[in-house]
Amino acid sequence: MLKTKPVAFALIYSILVIAFKLFVFHTGLQMTKLGMYSHILSLLAMTPFVFVLVFLLRKERGGDLSGKVALKHALIFVSMSAVILSVFNYVFFERELSTYIVKYIQTEGPRSIQEQAQKTGKPVSAAEVDKMITENIQNLSAFKDTTSKLFGIIIYGIFSSFVVSIFLRRNASR
Repeated sequence: MLKTKPVAFALIYSILVIAFKLFVFHTGLQMTKLGMYSHILSLLAMTPFVFVLVFLLRKERGGDLSGKVALKHALIFVSMSAVILSVFNYVFFERELSTYIVKYIQTEGPRSIQEQAQKTGKPVSAAEVDKMITENIQNLSAFKDTTSKLFGIIIYGIFSSFVVSIFLRRNASR
C-alpha cells in the first residue's frame, strides 16, 4: 500500500517541475543557460522535498525514525515523481519538443558543423552537412529523451534519499 504523504509530495514536486519546464519552453528560454540547466535545477529541487518529507515523517513519529523507514518513504516519493515526470516528458517531447529540436537542428546545425570543421581543420562538404543533419533528426526519439532524464531522476533521487535519510534518522535508543 502506498503512503499518502510521499505520493502527495511527488505530485506537488512533479507539478512544480512541469510548470517550470513549460515556462522555460514557452517563454523562449530553452536555449539560454536557464533552459540548458533546467533538468539539473529540477533535480536539485528534489532534495528539499525529500528533506521536508523525512523531517515531517520524523515529527509525526515523535522524533523516532529509523534510516530504513526514512529511506523507504523517500524512495516512494522518488519513484512516483519519476513515473509522473517520465510520462510528462514523453508526451511533451512527442507534442512540442521534437518539432522545436528539428527546427533548431535545421537552422543552427549547418553553422555549428561548419564551425566545428574549421576548428579541427577538416573541410566538410554541403552534402556531408546535409547527411549529418538528416541523421541527427532521424536519431531523435521520445524514448531516448525520456530514458536519459529518467536515469538522472532515479540516480539523483536515490542519492538524495539516502543522504537525507542518514542525516535525519533518529532512534529512540540514542
